[in-house]
Amino acid sequence: MWGLCCCPSDSADNLVRVNPPGGIGTFNDTKIPLKLGYGDGSYGVSGTIGVAPFKIGAYEVPVQAFLSVTKATITGLAEYGLYGILGLSFEFTRASSPIKAAIQDSYGSTATWGKSVLYNIFEHYPSQPNLIAMRLSRTDDLEDTKGGSFTIGEYHSDYAAVTKSPKLPQYPEGGDRWTTLLEGLYADGKPIPLTSLIKGVPAGHAQPMLDTGVPTASITAPIWNAIYSSIPGAVKYREDLWLVPCNTTTIVEFAFGYVYLWALLRSVILTN
Repeated sequence: MWGLCCCPSDSADNLVRVNPPGGIGTFNDTKIPLKLGYGDGSYGVSGTIGVAPFKIGAYEVPVQAFLSVTKATITGLAEYGLYGILGLSFEFTRASSPIKAAIQDSYGSTATWGKSVLYNIFEHYPSQPNLIAMRLSRTDDLEDTKGGSFTIGEYHSDYAAVTKSPKLPQYPEGGDRWTTLLEGLYADGKPIPLTSLIKGVPAGHAQPMLDTGVPTASITAPIWNAIYSSIPGAVKYREDLWLVPCNTTTIVEFAFGYVYLWALLRSVILTN
């Protein structure tokens, strides 16, 4: 059995890459061509839109559109046994679901069978809570994965108390990506000034995108330099490289509303 990679940020669509082990099975090919770009648009996939029954865990969708990929410039997935991407983005705008948009362009605006997997699951199982939960985990040396979970309509039993935590609103409301407001950033308890180049973001805040598809964070140069310059003994070697003492341990905290997330930084040489 080959796996899917869950990706919330770029699209609500799902795709199956070319040549998964054992093939992708029988499906109806609409012959509608489509290209999907990811990240900064420099890499992506192309193919035709297919339709087939879909099943994940206990959930089944009788008619689900997907992109049957014939060409891909996304690298690094097959090495981990991953031959597809399950899009988890919000389906608020036309741009969030190119598959749905392409189907409606061909069959009219009343064609709804191109909706995303999550939309179809919640529509077919109306008694289930309209939520998903992701638990990310790595080994202590930060070099490998360990554990983790993805659930639909329920929380991992170890984290059920999250239902009592403050809810973070999407910002801007109605967008097609997992973005919210970052209200504070601290390195070893010291505040790091927040600035944003995005129009409309309140002063002293930043608008981060929460993305399970990348293992690292991309931040602006002023914030990046402020974090590493606060580490005792750190030296800026060149514009894109800081040298950090090997016995350094620094705690970086991100404040979202009343919620604090922290990350432990330990390294000899760190880059952005």
